Amino acid sequence: MKNYTVGFIFSESMDKVLLMHKLRPEWQAGMINGLGGKVEEGEDHITCVMREIKEESGLETERDDWNFICSTHSPVWTVNFFGYVYTGEMNDAKSMEQEQVEWFDVKNLPENVVGNLKWLIPLTVDRMIGKDFIFKKVDVEYE
Repeated sequence: MKNYTVGFIFSESMDKVLLMHKLRPEWQAGMINGLGGKVEEGEDHITCVMREIKEESGLETERDDWNFICSTHSPVWTVNFFGYVYTGEMNDAKSMEQEQVEWFDVKNLPENVVGNLKWLIPLTVDRMIGKDFIFKKVDVEYE
C-alpha cells in the first residue's frame, strides 16, 4: 500500500489556497493540485506533509496547526488530506522545484485543477472554520 499526503495551505482569511502547477506524474501534467507527496519509511503523515510543503514552497509550518480533513483510498493507495492557515506573508511561498506554486481564489478555482479539489477544498474550508456538517467514514468495496 502506498501512502500519500496532500496539504492545503490557506491565507488567514481562508479565501486563497496555495496550489501547484504539476509536471508529473504524467496523468497530472498540465493540471493544478495541492502540495504533497509520498510518505517515506518511518515518517508519519503530518511529518510528510510538513516536509513536502517545505520542499515545494519553502514554507515552514507548525505540526500542531495542521488539521486532518479526510482520507481517500483504493486497494493500492491512501491519500490523507490536511489543511493549514498560513499567518505569514503570502509572498513567503516560493517555487522550490520545477513545479510552480501559486495562490488561487478558493471560490474561483481554475478549470484545470485535479477533479477532486473541486469538493476537497470547500470541505477543508468548512471543516477548518467549524461549520457543522455530518462527516462519517464510509467503507467502499472496490472491484
